[in-house]
Amino acid sequence: MHRSAEEIKARCSLILNDKALVALVEKSSSPSAAYEMVFVEMKDISKAKAGRWLAVLRRDYPVEYRKLIPNHTSHAATGTAQTETEVSHERGSS
Repeated sequence: MHRSAEEIKARCSLILNDKALVALVEKSSSPSAAYEMVFVEMKDISKAKAGRWLAVLRRDYPVEYRKLIPNHTSHAATGTAQTETEVSHERGSS
């Protein structure tokens, strides 16, 4: 079953105002991983499900996800990602 972005947004709304949980979902590699990470942190099935839905939104509707979560913490977005040249120089100097 294919769900709309609006339906998925409604399902993840429980955690949208919790920056720590949103950041945790941001670090996850998949919706299942997001569920596990949030559940381990909060011991709350409802929040874990909301985290899973937020990761589904990220996977299936990346543009909608970025509109909803504009301040993401990925290395590329924060300018802390290393370029291939920087990594090569570091390896050469090690």
